[in-house]
Amino acid sequence: MNKNKVYIETYGCQMNLADTEIVLGILQNNGYSVTKHSDDADIILVNTCSIRENAEQRIYGRLGNFKAIKDHKPDLIIGVLGCMAERLRTDLVDNKKIVDVVVGPDEYRRLPELIDVAFNGDKGIGVKLSKTETYDDIIPHREDGLQAWLSVMRGCDKFCTFCVVPFTRGRERSRSLDSVVEEVKQGRPQQGRPFGFDVITKSKACQFVTGSADTLPFVSAGRAFSSR
Repeated sequence: MNKNKVYIETYGCQMNLADTEIVLGILQNNGYSVTKHSDDADIILVNTCSIRENAEQRIYGRLGNFKAIKDHKPDLIIGVLGCMAERLRTDLVDNKKIVDVVVGPDEYRRLPELIDVAFNGDKGIGVKLSKTETYDDIIPHREDGLQAWLSVMRGCDKFCTFCVVPFTRGRERSRSLDSVVEEVKQGRPQQGRPFGFDVITKSKACQFVTGSADTLPFVSAGRAFSSR
């Protein structure tokens, strides 16, 4: 029997929501299916946030719930993705021994490989930061609807005193304009209804910019994106 049903929970900012869509796109391309019920899953993934201590404590609590499922289902794989994975891998894997897979924001391409490592009895760990990874060629998995997350860049170079992003997501790099336009085209409903994209950028004091597929400047006029 194939162990390919994945359940994923997402915590934190809009960038994490966009990353979850990328992760599911990668996994589906590798033969995994998505379930909405943790009890049915062969793999449980938690996409995490390290911005606030309260968020981390909530995630630790949730991992405790999943560990209770694993106690009755020993073959279950539990994985932590995102910012918390990169920052707290030693605590998660070695100290608390909660998780089997730990994958940072720039190593999602390796997730199918690391899940296989975990099914074979080892720990699947990938937390290296990249100066080039933007997931340009990955088609995100999106549910039907009239809104989607559109990431135009990753990381940040600002190093604000209060912010962990440069340390957990790496240095700033932008997607190519062509890949962004192509993703917008693929995301449009075929019926021609209005379709909104939340455009995510961590630059300029961590602003989030929202626009529609018809009004975003790089789509309507072919100009470079600016958060104004």
